[in-house]
Amino acid sequence: MITSNRLSDRARSWIVAMIAFCCVLIFLVVWTTYATTHTKDRFEQLPAGATGTLAESTFRVLELKQTEVMTDGEDQHPSDANEVWVVATMDLTLSHPVRNPTCTLELVAEGNRTWEPVTTEFFDRSLPQYCGGDTDEHPIKVGQPWRFEQVFRVPTRFVDHIYGVALVDHGTAAPMKVLRPA
Repeated sequence: MITSNRLSDRARSWIVAMIAFCCVLIFLVVWTTYATTHTKDRFEQLPAGATGTLAESTFRVLELKQTEVMTDGEDQHPSDANEVWVVATMDLTLSHPVRNPTCTLELVAEGNRTWEPVTTEFFDRSLPQYCGGDTDEHPIKVGQPWRFEQVFRVPTRFVDHIYGVALVDHGTAAPMKVLRPA
């Protein structure tokens, strides 16, 4: 007696359909995972006073101060209605000489709300508004903390919900480190 181990046409059709379904499902899972990790900023809040590293530069937040009026030498700059200035005083330490260190920072609050530093510079403040550089006025030395400040304009309703300053790095899928003062 000769028996045939061949599958029927109907069984082969079901197997092909299941393989196609599994391929589509795998594609959707991979695409969804990639899109989720790369389209929304994710943050990891570090302990108070901790340091964070961005492009081989180490950052520490020393102070987050809120004020309604910024003093710039003898000038006074009041904040807009329903906004306050938030000044982040920070230290930057370089591990090796860098002409222009990477300094992409954002202020982070509840609900993943973020604010970039204001582009208006205050020229007569005691600390520079930029992150290192090759200026003679504020030289930066390898291995020594270099103090600077970043100024953010934040709506008043979010001031009590600020988490800290994030080191922005879109070159990795890892959560961005959020630093806060000790």
